[in-house]
Amino acid sequence: MKIFRNPWMKLTVFVFFIAAIFFVFKILRIDFSGITEEKFKSWVESLGLWGPLIYIVFYLFRPLIFFPAGVLSAAAGIIWGPFLGFFYLQVAANISANVEFLMGRYFCRGIVEKYLKGKFLSLDKRIERHGFLTVLLVRLIPNLAWDIQNLSLGLTKVKFRHYFPATLAGIMPGSFAFVFLGSSFIKVLFSPKSFWIILVAILFFAAIYYLQKYLKGRSKG
Repeated sequence: MKIFRNPWMKLTVFVFFIAAIFFVFKILRIDFSGITEEKFKSWVESLGLWGPLIYIVFYLFRPLIFFPAGVLSAAAGIIWGPFLGFFYLQVAANISANVEFLMGRYFCRGIVEKYLKGKFLSLDKRIERHGFLTVLLVRLIPNLAWDIQNLSLGLTKVKFRHYFPATLAGIMPGSFAFVFLGSSFIKVLFSPKSFWIILVAILFFAAIYYLQKYLKGRSKG
């Protein structure tokens, strides 16, 4: 849906998602007051490789249950913190992007190619010539939902050798914004005095959003 293309809407969904979890815990009378940040980190570490593997698999199958990518991105920061969470998110998001791209390329590209004429055909050829820059701008200035981006790019003639590095680089700023936001929530949960971290995360999130708007305006100009 169009409203979920707006990063602020994604932020709102994430906040409501976190609030809903706390509300459910309160109803079930689940008390986390005795859990410290150190204990939480120890529990995460006890998962070993299973934690990241489960996260990556869930990220791949997320579209089937329409689970918001932004919420799951922020969850990496909640679970592993800003840096390790960013790494695992990059792995999961890039695998997801490449799988969906290849699905679009090998299952649908042939059908689409038959109907390309006129302006659409010339546009397809331009995308092929400027593949890296096209994909990079799509990632930096997201106008479509994540999964639609991946599948749609697979329908074009952009080469995979351009798609892969452009996606890898292009999603980094937004990915880190979500992960940092998620990690700030878990930090404040265990230490309410650290509320300022959330403000820093929101400011960083806002900076990425307005940078995307600026780049979008420049690309149209």
